[in-house]
Amino acid sequence: MSKRIPGILAVIVVIFLLMEMTFQTRQQENKEAVEPENVSPLLVWYTDPDIQTYMEETAAEASKSLGVEIQTELVSEVDYMENISEKSMAEEMTGPDLYVAATSQLGKAAQAGLALPAEQSQIEKTYGEKALHAVIYNGNAVAVPFYVETSVLLYNPAYVESAPQTIDEILNYAENFETNETTEAVENIFNWNVADVIEDYMFMGGYTNLGGEDGDRKDEVMLDLDQINACMAYYQNLNSFFAIDADTITSDAIMQDFLAGKTVYVIANESMLSQADQAIREGKVSEGFYSAAVLPDLTEELISRGLSVTTSVVVNPYSQNQDAAWELVSWITEKCAGSLYENAGKLPACRTLAEAPTPAWETVCEAYDQAAEVPKLMELSDLWLNLELTLADIWRGEDPSEQMQAFSEELIQRLD
Repeated sequence: MSKRIPGILAVIVVIFLLMEMTFQTRQQENKEAVEPENVSPLLVWYTDPDIQTYMEETAAEASKSLGVEIQTELVSEVDYMENISEKSMAEEMTGPDLYVAATSQLGKAAQAGLALPAEQSQIEKTYGEKALHAVIYNGNAVAVPFYVETSVLLYNPAYVESAPQTIDEILNYAENFETNETTEAVENIFNWNVADVIEDYMFMGGYTNLGGEDGDRKDEVMLDLDQINACMAYYQNLNSFFAIDADTITSDAIMQDFLAGKTVYVIANESMLSQADQAIREGKVSEGFYSAAVLPDLTEELISRGLSVTTSVVVNPYSQNQDAAWELVSWITEKCAGSLYENAGKLPACRTLAEAPTPAWETVCEAYDQAAEVPKLMELSDLWLNLELTLADIWRGEDPSEQMQAFSEELIQRLD
């Protein structure tokens, strides 16, 4: 019996050690379980009311998973970055932990120290190379891509079999158009919003450089005026063919006519594409009612290039909750992005979606990849209003060369 005592004692010691280890493990698990409750709420700012429902629903879903309270706030776009800075640097930090920003705001955000660097390799893997360049400023990715805007060509396959490679082909179709039983509803051959600079940009985009690949270099801003003048003369001449009234045209009216079968070709942005897809979902038009293509060149000699705007999510360096903020960025831009298009009419930047959000998805991605991104240079922040007025004057008949020369001179003055 005495020989067995040491063995019994050894077993007892092992049991006590196992009990102690189990107790410590449970303590750690309890600690981890209650830890999120001690984390302060995450605050997200955004300025576009169209994404309000998406942001609120995503926040609710992410909150359950992360165990962190998440507050979303729709705020004014007036002095947006200034308000973020003021509230972040106050004695008590009341600014957002993360916020939604357009490409043109990223330069200001980075210079103000309001953007944490993001992982570039992961961005390229999930959102693509073009989207990565859209969020790079001064060599660093300062945000994560969220949704994109660009233009595509939509056409009615009941009227034409394939997409045109040039606008000259559309003009040729118009000159030879004959009404028959199939085309009796047609009132317009080609339509686009000539009052929208994003859609008009294609007519000069092939010969314009607004800051290099990342849109942040002053020394790479360039206009090839000789080629642009030729493009603008071509653009102006289209008015005599299609007689689009810049004072009354709207994107909604364009899409209503297209969906009614009154128009053969339209240049459409993401909102217009969303209208077409919604009409299909609601049974107002049949599946396959439209086909999509990248923007055509102007002629065989004059190329085109569209414009894109990438909206992204930025993590605020002043956040006391940066790890949770990065987790939430992933929920907003990737994990829930599959519902973004149907929910808000926005095309997600994420390329790893389980399902394509629109039948035109591959075309949209190709068009976006080919498009020039809005620059991040603060000197060009209000460039688009001036360009829009310039293009409107050219469309109405003002001399293209004079108008573009004046625009070029103002551009140079801004950058000096």
